[in-house]
Amino acid sequence: MDNFRNHISDFFGFMKNATTAVQTVDTIRERLDAEGFMELNMNEPWKLNLSGKYYLTPYPSMLVGFTIGSDQYLTKGVKIIAAHTDSPGFRIKPSPEVNSEGMLTLNVERYGGPILNTWFDRPLSIAGRIAVRSDEVLKPKVIHLDFQRPILIIPNLAIHMNHEVNKGVEIKVQKEMQPLLTQLIEDEIKDNYLLDLVAEKAGVAREDILDMDLNVYCSEEGMLVGAKEEFISCPRIDDLSMVYAAMEALVGSKQKDGVNMVAFMDNEEIGSMTKQGADSVLLSTILERIRMGTVGKAQQFPGQVMDSFVISADGAHGLHPNYGEKNDITNKPVMNKGIAIKISGNRSYASEVETIAAFQQLCDRAGLRYQKFVNHSDQPGGKTLGPLLSKYVPVHVVDVGVPMLAMHSTRELMGKQDFLDSIEIFRTFFQLEE
Repeated sequence: MDNFRNHISDFFGFMKNATTAVQTVDTIRERLDAEGFMELNMNEPWKLNLSGKYYLTPYPSMLVGFTIGSDQYLTKGVKIIAAHTDSPGFRIKPSPEVNSEGMLTLNVERYGGPILNTWFDRPLSIAGRIAVRSDEVLKPKVIHLDFQRPILIIPNLAIHMNHEVNKGVEIKVQKEMQPLLTQLIEDEIKDNYLLDLVAEKAGVAREDILDMDLNVYCSEEGMLVGAKEEFISCPRIDDLSMVYAAMEALVGSKQKDGVNMVAFMDNEEIGSMTKQGADSVLLSTILERIRMGTVGKAQQFPGQVMDSFVISADGAHGLHPNYGEKNDITNKPVMNKGIAIKISGNRSYASEVETIAAFQQLCDRAGLRYQKFVNHSDQPGGKTLGPLLSKYVPVHVVDVGVPMLAMHSTRELMGKQDFLDSIEIFRTFFQLEE
Protein backbone atom coordinates (compact mmCIF):
# COMPACT_ATOMS: atom_id res chain seq x y z
CA MET A 1 0.00 0.00 0.00
CA ASP A 2 2.83 2.40 0.86
CA ASN A 3 4.38 1.74 -2.54
CA PHE A 4 1.06 2.62 -4.17
CA ARG A 5 0.93 5.89 -2.23
CA ASN A 6 4.50 6.64 -3.26
CA HIS A 7 3.65 6.13 -6.93
CA ILE A 8 0.67 8.47 -6.71
CA SER A 9 2.61 11.17 -4.89
CA ASP A 10 5.56 10.81 -7.26
CA PHE A 11 3.25 10.94 -10.27
CA PHE A 12 1.75 14.24 -9.10
CA GLY A 13 5.26 15.62 -8.62
CA PHE A 14 6.21 14.44 -12.10
CA MET A 15 3.14 16.09 -13.59
CA LYS A 16 3.87 19.40 -11.90
CA ASN A 17 7.08 19.62 -13.91
CA ALA A 18 5.94 17.83 -17.11
CA THR A 19 4.03 20.85 -18.39
CA THR A 20 4.80 20.71 -22.12
CA ALA A 21 6.47 18.09 -24.31
CA VAL A 22 9.87 19.76 -23.89
CA GLN A 23 9.54 20.03 -20.12
CA THR A 24 8.30 16.42 -19.98
CA VAL A 25 11.48 15.20 -21.66
CA ASP A 26 13.60 17.33 -19.33
CA THR A 27 11.81 15.77 -16.34
CA ILE A 28 12.37 12.23 -17.65
CA ARG A 29 16.04 12.99 -18.28
CA GLU A 30 16.49 14.04 -14.66
CA ARG A 31 14.95 10.77 -13.51
CA LEU A 32 17.08 8.63 -15.84
CA ASP A 33 20.25 10.52 -14.88
CA ALA A 34 19.48 9.82 -11.23
CA GLU A 35 19.03 6.12 -12.04
CA GLY A 36 22.46 5.87 -13.69
CA PHE A 37 21.43 5.95 -17.35
CA MET A 38 24.06 7.19 -19.80
CA GLU A 39 23.12 9.75 -22.46
CA LEU A 40 23.95 8.89 -26.08
CA ASN A 41 24.46 11.23 -29.02
CA MET A 42 23.19 10.39 -32.51
CA ASN A 43 26.25 12.12 -34.01
CA GLU A 44 28.73 9.85 -32.24
CA PRO A 45 29.45 6.10 -32.49
CA TRP A 46 27.86 3.94 -29.81
CA LYS A 47 29.71 1.28 -27.84
CA LEU A 48 27.04 -0.41 -25.78
CA ASN A 49 27.72 -2.74 -22.87
CA LEU A 50 25.82 -5.68 -21.46
CA SER A 51 23.68 -4.56 -18.48
CA GLY A 52 24.00 -1.02 -19.82
CA LYS A 53 21.36 1.70 -19.31
CA TYR A 54 21.08 4.41 -21.96
CA TYR A 55 18.91 7.18 -23.30
CA LEU A 56 18.97 9.73 -26.10
CA THR A 57 17.02 12.84 -27.03
CA PRO A 58 17.52 13.41 -30.76
CA TYR A 59 15.03 16.27 -30.49
CA PRO A 60 14.03 18.24 -27.38
CA SER A 61 10.45 16.92 -27.17
CA MET A 62 11.09 13.19 -27.62
CA LEU A 63 13.19 10.61 -25.81
CA VAL A 64 14.18 6.98 -26.22
CA GLY A 65 15.55 5.06 -23.26
CA PHE A 66 16.70 1.44 -23.14
CA THR A 67 18.46 -1.17 -21.07
CA ILE A 68 20.51 -4.13 -22.31
CA GLY A 69 20.38 -7.62 -20.83
CA SER A 70 23.20 -9.12 -18.79
CA ASP A 71 23.61 -12.42 -20.68
CA GLN A 72 26.69 -12.89 -22.85
CA TYR A 73 24.54 -13.32 -25.94
CA LEU A 74 21.33 -11.39 -26.55
CA THR A 75 19.03 -13.80 -28.31
CA LYS A 76 15.69 -12.18 -27.52
CA GLY A 77 14.01 -9.34 -29.39
CA VAL A 78 13.40 -5.76 -28.30
CA LYS A 79 10.50 -5.06 -25.93
CA ILE A 80 9.20 -1.53 -26.50
CA ILE A 81 6.60 0.62 -24.77
CA ALA A 82 5.66 3.68 -26.82
CA ALA A 83 3.73 6.74 -25.62
CA HIS A 84 3.51 10.42 -26.58
CA THR A 85 4.70 13.55 -24.80
CA ASP A 86 2.34 16.18 -26.23
CA SER A 87 -1.13 17.25 -25.07
CA PRO A 88 -3.86 19.40 -26.64
CA GLY A 89 -3.70 23.09 -25.79
CA PHE A 90 -2.56 26.43 -27.17
CA ARG A 91 0.63 27.80 -28.66
CA ILE A 92 1.51 31.49 -28.37
CA LYS A 93 1.85 33.28 -31.72
CA PRO A 94 4.66 35.73 -32.61
CA SER A 95 4.03 39.37 -31.56
CA PRO A 96 1.19 38.13 -29.36
CA GLU A 97 0.24 41.21 -27.32
CA VAL A 98 -3.32 42.47 -27.79
CA ASN A 99 -4.22 45.63 -25.82
CA SER A 100 -7.83 46.41 -24.98
CA GLU A 101 -8.16 49.43 -22.67
CA GLY A 102 -5.00 48.41 -20.85
CA MET A 103 -6.04 44.76 -20.49
CA LEU A 104 -3.25 42.83 -22.19
CA THR A 105 -4.13 39.46 -23.70
CA LEU A 106 -2.09 37.08 -25.85
CA ASN A 107 -2.83 35.89 -29.37
CA VAL A 108 -2.75 32.06 -29.44
CA GLU A 109 -3.45 29.21 -31.84
CA ARG A 110 -4.98 25.86 -31.05
CA TYR A 111 -2.73 22.79 -30.81
CA GLY A 112 -4.52 19.50 -31.35
CA GLY A 113 -8.11 19.07 -30.19
CA PRO A 114 -8.65 20.56 -26.72
CA ILE A 115 -12.14 20.81 -25.21
CA LEU A 116 -12.21 24.60 -25.40
CA ASN A 117 -14.74 25.45 -22.69
CA THR A 118 -12.68 23.65 -20.03
CA TRP A 119 -9.91 26.25 -20.43
CA PHE A 120 -12.02 29.11 -19.11
CA ASP A 121 -11.41 30.42 -15.59
CA ARG A 122 -8.42 28.14 -14.94
CA PRO A 123 -5.02 29.24 -13.62
CA LEU A 124 -2.71 28.97 -16.63
CA SER A 125 1.01 29.32 -17.19
CA ILE A 126 3.60 29.36 -19.97
CA ALA A 127 6.43 26.94 -20.79
CA GLY A 128 8.52 25.91 -23.78
CA ARG A 129 11.79 27.04 -25.28
CA ILE A 130 13.42 30.08 -26.86
CA ALA A 131 16.19 30.51 -29.42
CA VAL A 132 18.89 33.02 -28.51
CA ARG A 133 21.59 34.62 -30.64
CA SER A 134 24.88 32.69 -30.80
CA ASP A 135 28.23 32.82 -32.57
CA GLU A 136 27.20 29.94 -34.89
CA VAL A 137 24.69 31.16 -37.46
CA LEU A 138 22.99 27.80 -37.99
CA LYS A 139 23.08 26.82 -34.32
CA PRO A 140 21.33 29.39 -32.12
CA LYS A 141 21.42 28.76 -28.39
CA VAL A 142 18.22 27.12 -27.14
CA ILE A 143 16.93 27.71 -23.60
CA HIS A 144 14.08 25.79 -21.94
CA LEU A 145 11.92 27.72 -19.52
CA ASP A 146 8.77 27.30 -17.46
CA PHE A 147 7.17 30.11 -15.47
CA GLN A 148 5.70 27.54 -13.04
CA ARG A 149 3.17 30.06 -11.73
CA PRO A 150 -0.32 31.10 -12.88
CA ILE A 151 0.37 34.21 -14.96
CA LEU A 152 -2.56 33.73 -17.37
CA ILE A 153 -6.32 33.20 -17.22
CA ILE A 154 -9.12 33.09 -19.81
CA PRO A 155 -12.17 34.65 -18.10
CA ASN A 156 -15.65 33.56 -19.11
CA LEU A 157 -18.14 36.14 -20.30
CA ALA A 158 -20.81 36.64 -17.63
CA ILE A 159 -24.07 34.81 -18.26
CA HIS A 160 -25.88 38.18 -18.16
CA MET A 161 -24.05 39.10 -21.37
CA ASN A 162 -24.26 35.62 -22.90
CA HIS A 163 -27.72 34.26 -22.09
CA GLU A 164 -27.38 31.26 -24.42
CA VAL A 165 -24.13 29.98 -22.92
CA ASN A 166 -25.79 26.98 -21.24
CA LYS A 167 -27.52 25.99 -24.47
CA GLY A 168 -24.25 25.45 -26.29
CA VAL A 169 -22.38 28.27 -27.97
CA GLU A 170 -19.61 27.92 -30.55
CA ILE A 171 -16.26 29.12 -29.22
CA LYS A 172 -13.94 31.00 -31.56
CA VAL A 173 -10.29 30.59 -30.62
CA GLN A 174 -9.13 33.81 -32.27
CA LYS A 175 -11.58 35.98 -30.34
CA GLU A 176 -12.54 34.17 -27.15
CA MET A 177 -9.50 32.14 -26.14
CA GLN A 178 -6.99 34.97 -25.75
CA PRO A 179 -5.57 34.51 -22.23
CA LEU A 180 -5.32 37.60 -20.03
CA LEU A 181 -1.71 38.31 -19.05
CA THR A 182 -1.78 41.62 -17.17
CA GLN A 183 -3.36 45.03 -16.69
CA LEU A 184 -1.09 47.80 -17.90
CA ILE A 185 -0.50 50.97 -15.97
CA GLU A 186 -0.23 54.24 -17.86
CA ASP A 187 3.56 54.32 -18.38
CA GLU A 188 3.88 50.66 -19.39
CA ILE A 189 4.43 49.75 -23.04
CA LYS A 190 2.39 46.90 -24.48
CA ASP A 191 4.77 45.93 -27.30
CA ASN A 192 7.12 43.08 -26.38
CA TYR A 193 5.68 42.81 -22.86
CA LEU A 194 5.85 39.00 -22.97
CA LEU A 195 9.30 39.15 -24.53
CA ASP A 196 10.54 41.19 -21.58
CA LEU A 197 9.07 38.67 -19.13
CA VAL A 198 10.72 35.79 -21.00
CA ALA A 199 14.08 37.59 -21.18
CA GLU A 200 14.02 38.20 -17.43
CA LYS A 201 13.02 34.59 -16.72
CA ALA A 202 15.75 33.20 -19.01
CA GLY A 203 18.41 35.66 -17.85
CA VAL A 204 19.17 36.96 -21.34
CA ALA A 205 18.95 40.30 -23.12
CA ARG A 206 15.66 40.92 -24.90
CA GLU A 207 17.41 41.82 -28.17
CA ASP A 208 19.20 38.46 -28.17
CA ILE A 209 15.96 36.44 -28.32
CA LEU A 210 15.37 35.43 -31.94
CA ASP A 211 12.27 33.27 -31.64
CA MET A 212 10.02 31.63 -29.05
CA ASP A 213 8.17 28.30 -29.01
CA LEU A 214 5.92 28.76 -25.99
CA ASN A 215 2.78 26.94 -24.95
CA VAL A 216 -0.05 27.66 -22.53
CA TYR A 217 -0.73 24.97 -19.94
CA CYS A 218 -3.05 24.42 -16.99
CA SER A 219 -1.05 25.02 -13.82
CA GLU A 220 -3.40 23.15 -11.49
CA GLU A 221 -1.93 20.10 -9.77
CA GLY A 222 -3.20 16.54 -9.75
CA MET A 223 -5.34 15.16 -6.94
CA LEU A 224 -7.27 12.10 -5.83
CA VAL A 225 -11.05 12.49 -6.02
CA GLY A 226 -14.08 10.34 -5.21
CA ALA A 227 -15.61 9.21 -1.92
CA LYS A 228 -12.90 6.53 -1.64
CA GLU A 229 -10.24 8.51 -3.50
CA GLU A 230 -10.53 5.98 -6.27
CA PHE A 231 -10.01 8.41 -9.17
CA ILE A 232 -7.13 10.60 -10.32
CA SER A 233 -7.98 14.07 -11.64
CA CYS A 234 -5.07 15.80 -13.33
CA PRO A 235 -4.11 17.83 -16.40
CA ARG A 236 -2.41 15.95 -19.27
CA ILE A 237 -3.30 12.40 -18.21
CA ASP A 238 -3.46 11.76 -21.96
CA ASP A 239 -0.77 10.64 -22.42
CA LEU A 240 1.64 11.45 -19.61
CA SER A 241 0.10 8.82 -17.34
CA MET A 242 1.39 6.19 -19.76
CA VAL A 243 4.73 8.00 -20.15
CA TYR A 244 5.17 7.90 -16.38
CA ALA A 245 4.09 4.26 -16.10
CA ALA A 246 6.52 3.18 -18.83
CA MET A 247 9.36 5.21 -17.32
CA GLU A 248 8.76 3.65 -13.90
CA ALA A 249 8.66 0.19 -15.40
CA LEU A 250 11.95 0.71 -17.24
CA VAL A 251 13.90 1.98 -14.25
CA GLY A 252 12.32 -0.55 -11.91
CA SER A 253 13.05 -3.73 -13.89
CA LYS A 254 16.07 -5.79 -14.91
CA GLN A 255 16.41 -8.38 -17.62
CA LYS A 256 18.94 -11.06 -18.55
CA ASP A 257 18.31 -11.07 -22.27
CA GLY A 258 17.32 -8.74 -25.08
CA VAL A 259 16.66 -5.00 -24.94
CA ASN A 260 13.96 -3.12 -23.03
CA MET A 261 12.99 0.23 -24.49
CA VAL A 262 10.66 3.19 -23.98
CA ALA A 263 9.93 5.47 -26.95
CA PHE A 264 8.31 8.76 -26.04
CA MET A 265 7.33 10.51 -29.27
CA ASP A 266 5.97 14.00 -29.87
CA ASN A 267 3.15 15.48 -31.98
CA GLU A 268 0.70 12.58 -31.71
CA GLU A 269 -2.11 15.08 -31.15
CA ILE A 270 -1.54 16.61 -34.59
CA GLY A 271 -0.91 13.44 -36.59
CA SER A 272 2.69 12.49 -35.70
CA MET A 273 3.99 13.62 -39.10
CA THR A 274 7.18 15.25 -37.80
CA LYS A 275 10.77 14.13 -37.42
CA GLN A 276 10.15 13.63 -33.69
CA GLY A 277 6.79 11.94 -34.23
CA ALA A 278 5.87 8.29 -34.68
CA ASP A 279 5.27 8.79 -38.42
CA SER A 280 9.02 8.96 -39.14
CA VAL A 281 11.99 6.64 -39.62
CA LEU A 282 13.58 7.78 -36.35
CA LEU A 283 12.75 4.73 -34.23
CA SER A 284 13.91 2.26 -36.89
CA THR A 285 17.15 4.26 -37.20
CA ILE A 286 17.71 4.05 -33.44
CA LEU A 287 17.09 0.30 -33.44
CA GLU A 288 19.71 -0.11 -36.16
CA ARG A 289 22.18 2.00 -34.16
CA ILE A 290 21.63 -0.27 -31.15
CA ARG A 291 22.29 -3.34 -33.30
CA MET A 292 25.51 -1.80 -34.60
CA GLY A 293 26.57 -0.67 -31.12
CA THR A 294 26.31 -4.17 -29.65
CA VAL A 295 28.40 -5.91 -32.33
CA GLY A 296 31.38 -7.54 -30.63
CA LYS A 297 29.70 -7.43 -27.22
CA ALA A 298 26.68 -9.49 -28.14
CA GLN A 299 27.09 -11.05 -31.55
CA GLN A 300 23.65 -12.59 -31.54
CA PHE A 301 21.77 -9.33 -30.92
CA PRO A 302 18.46 -10.04 -32.68
CA GLY A 303 18.33 -8.25 -35.98
CA GLN A 304 15.14 -10.14 -36.70
CA VAL A 305 12.39 -7.62 -36.19
CA MET A 306 9.81 -10.36 -35.86
CA ASP A 307 11.19 -11.25 -32.42
CA SER A 308 10.28 -7.81 -31.06
CA PHE A 309 7.05 -6.62 -29.43
CA VAL A 310 5.61 -3.12 -28.99
CA ILE A 311 3.03 -1.96 -26.45
CA SER A 312 1.57 1.28 -27.78
CA ALA A 313 0.19 2.95 -24.65
CA ASP A 314 -2.33 5.78 -24.99
CA GLY A 315 -5.56 6.72 -23.23
CA ALA A 316 -8.75 4.74 -23.90
CA HIS A 317 -12.34 5.98 -23.67
CA GLY A 318 -13.98 4.74 -20.49
CA LEU A 319 -17.71 4.40 -19.95
CA HIS A 320 -19.20 7.77 -18.97
CA PRO A 321 -22.11 7.26 -16.53
CA ASN A 322 -24.10 10.08 -18.15
CA TYR A 323 -23.42 9.06 -21.76
CA GLY A 324 -23.46 5.29 -21.81
CA GLU A 325 -24.89 5.29 -25.34
CA LYS A 326 -21.63 6.74 -26.70
CA ASN A 327 -19.74 3.49 -26.09
CA ASP A 328 -19.98 0.22 -27.94
CA ILE A 329 -22.85 -1.90 -26.62
CA THR A 330 -20.66 -4.85 -25.56
CA ASN A 331 -17.09 -3.49 -25.30
CA LYS A 332 -17.17 -0.58 -22.86
CA PRO A 333 -14.26 -0.35 -20.40
CA VAL A 334 -15.08 0.93 -16.92
CA MET A 335 -12.54 2.82 -14.83
CA ASN A 336 -10.75 0.76 -12.16
CA LYS A 337 -11.68 -2.54 -13.79
CA GLY A 338 -8.53 -3.09 -15.79
CA ILE A 339 -6.36 -1.62 -18.54
CA ALA A 340 -8.07 -1.56 -21.94
CA ILE A 341 -6.91 -3.35 -25.08
CA LYS A 342 -7.85 -1.12 -28.04
CA ILE A 343 -9.20 -2.91 -31.10
CA SER A 344 -10.26 -1.64 -34.52
CA GLY A 345 -11.26 -3.57 -37.63
CA ASN A 346 -10.09 -0.73 -39.88
CA ARG A 347 -6.67 -0.81 -38.16
CA SER A 348 -6.81 2.64 -36.58
CA TYR A 349 -5.34 0.59 -33.73
CA ALA A 350 -2.56 -1.90 -34.47
CA SER A 351 -3.83 -4.69 -32.20
CA GLU A 352 -4.18 -8.07 -33.93
CA VAL A 353 -5.44 -11.40 -32.68
CA GLU A 354 -2.00 -12.71 -31.67
CA THR A 355 -0.90 -9.47 -30.00
CA ILE A 356 -4.24 -9.15 -28.20
CA ALA A 357 -3.86 -12.70 -26.91
CA ALA A 358 -0.24 -12.03 -25.94
CA PHE A 359 -1.25 -8.99 -23.89
CA GLN A 360 -4.02 -10.97 -22.20
CA GLN A 361 -1.43 -13.57 -21.17
CA LEU A 362 0.83 -10.78 -19.95
CA CYS A 363 -1.96 -9.46 -17.71
CA ASP A 364 -2.59 -13.01 -16.48
CA ARG A 365 1.10 -13.35 -15.66
CA ALA A 366 0.92 -10.09 -13.67
CA GLY A 367 -2.29 -11.27 -11.97
CA LEU A 368 -4.19 -8.18 -13.14
CA ARG A 369 -7.40 -7.55 -15.02
CA TYR A 370 -7.86 -6.26 -18.56
CA GLN A 371 -10.78 -5.05 -20.68
CA LYS A 372 -11.37 -4.56 -24.39
CA PHE A 373 -12.33 -1.35 -26.15
CA VAL A 374 -13.90 -1.05 -29.58
CA ASN A 375 -15.39 2.18 -30.93
CA HIS A 376 -19.15 2.58 -31.29
CA SER A 377 -19.89 1.45 -34.86
CA ASP A 378 -21.43 4.83 -35.74
CA GLN A 379 -18.72 6.91 -34.08
CA PRO A 380 -15.23 6.15 -35.41
CA GLY A 381 -12.41 7.19 -33.09
CA GLY A 382 -8.95 8.56 -33.73
CA LYS A 383 -5.61 6.92 -34.40
CA THR A 384 -2.66 6.47 -32.10
CA LEU A 385 1.00 5.46 -32.23
CA GLY A 386 0.69 1.73 -32.95
CA PRO A 387 -0.20 1.75 -36.66
CA LEU A 388 2.42 4.41 -37.40
CA LEU A 389 5.25 2.60 -35.62
CA SER A 390 4.48 -0.67 -37.42
CA LYS A 391 4.52 1.24 -40.71
CA TYR A 392 8.30 1.72 -40.38
CA VAL A 393 9.21 -1.21 -38.11
CA PRO A 394 7.06 -4.27 -38.95
CA VAL A 395 6.87 -5.56 -35.40
CA HIS A 396 4.09 -7.13 -33.33
CA VAL A 397 2.09 -4.26 -31.78
CA VAL A 398 -0.79 -4.05 -29.33
CA ASP A 399 -2.57 -0.77 -28.54
CA VAL A 400 -3.63 -0.37 -24.91
CA GLY A 401 -4.44 2.38 -22.42
CA VAL A 402 -6.05 3.30 -19.13
CA PRO A 403 -9.82 3.94 -19.47
CA MET A 404 -10.38 7.70 -19.10
CA LEU A 405 -13.12 10.28 -18.88
CA ALA A 406 -12.90 13.92 -20.03
CA MET A 407 -10.17 13.12 -22.56
CA HIS A 408 -8.67 16.38 -23.94
CA SER A 409 -10.14 18.46 -21.12
CA THR A 410 -7.82 20.68 -19.06
CA ARG A 411 -8.37 18.13 -16.28
CA GLU A 412 -8.83 14.50 -17.24
CA LEU A 413 -9.94 11.57 -15.09
CA MET A 414 -8.69 8.00 -14.72
CA GLY A 415 -9.02 5.19 -12.22
CA LYS A 416 -6.30 5.07 -9.58
CA GLN A 417 -6.15 1.27 -9.67
CA ASP A 418 -5.87 1.17 -13.48
CA PHE A 419 -2.94 3.57 -13.33
CA LEU A 420 -1.14 1.52 -10.69
CA ASP A 421 -1.90 -1.69 -12.58
CA SER A 422 -0.39 -0.27 -15.76
CA ILE A 423 2.94 0.24 -14.00
CA GLU A 424 2.92 -3.38 -12.81
CA ILE A 425 1.90 -4.77 -16.21
CA PHE A 426 4.64 -2.80 -17.96
CA ARG A 427 7.20 -3.97 -15.39
CA THR A 428 6.09 -7.57 -15.91
CA PHE A 429 6.49 -7.09 -19.66
CA PHE A 430 10.07 -5.85 -19.28
CA GLN A 431 10.99 -8.69 -16.90
CA LEU A 432 9.61 -11.57 -18.99
CA GLU A 433 12.15 -14.40 -19.31
CA GLU A 434 10.89 -17.06 -21.69
